[in-house]
Amino acid sequence: MGFTRYFSGLLCSIVFTILLAPDIYSQNSEENDYGSWLVLCGEAKIHEDWSIPAVGIIRHHHMLDKYGFFFFRTGASYKISKASRFTGGFALLNSNSYLEPNDVVNTNQLWLYGEYTLKTKFNQNTLAHRFRFENRRLINTEDSKVNNRIRYRLQYTRPVYRDIYFKAFNEVFLNLEGKAFSQNRIFIGVGRELSPSLKVNIGYFNQSFKNYSEDMIRLGLYFNIDLIKKDLALNIH
Repeated sequence: MGFTRYFSGLLCSIVFTILLAPDIYSQNSEENDYGSWLVLCGEAKIHEDWSIPAVGIIRHHHMLDKYGFFFFRTGASYKISKASRFTGGFALLNSNSYLEPNDVVNTNQLWLYGEYTLKTKFNQNTLAHRFRFENRRLINTEDSKVNNRIRYRLQYTRPVYRDIYFKAFNEVFLNLEGKAFSQNRIFIGVGRELSPSLKVNIGYFNQSFKNYSEDMIRLGLYFNIDLIKKDLALNIH
């Protein structure tokens, strides 16, 4: 296949992502310091059509320092077809808000969500569309604010060389009440398939709001567990 072909594909991928991104060079939030975004994401297959997803995220405003939030999401996924699925469930969020240098407010949120994903392939490229509705509310507080929003993510992946792949996505968040625009996220990076059930990727991650944006290094570990395999069932018993 040749390294030249892979390099050309990578170059096209980068151009595609830059054209897709809204404002990657917008004003940064805090002295151009990179934060960190750590993701553990996977699913456990419990039936030919059903699986249980699990996502954990730890976010820091500085690299592995100045805690931002911890996020956990789970639920149930149903495979509608080979290329599409529906997922619903709940998420919990614990976050710190830094109003002043010595004034930190910690809050907890409960999210209910439903999403539809669709993957399309052409040549060696994969496009993944994700549409999600979220109902978010503060918990353990007298101020019971509720926010409903929708999200759309377009993700692009392409093999680069052997088990190395290029990955990029852009995701826009829209509020259903008040001002429509909430935020936009973009990721550009590379990943490696460590095994058929384990992947890791790393890259640049930008989270843009109306008046500021944050630059981060995003590291993700992705796993798949098949609980209906006969050999795994025998080992359990």
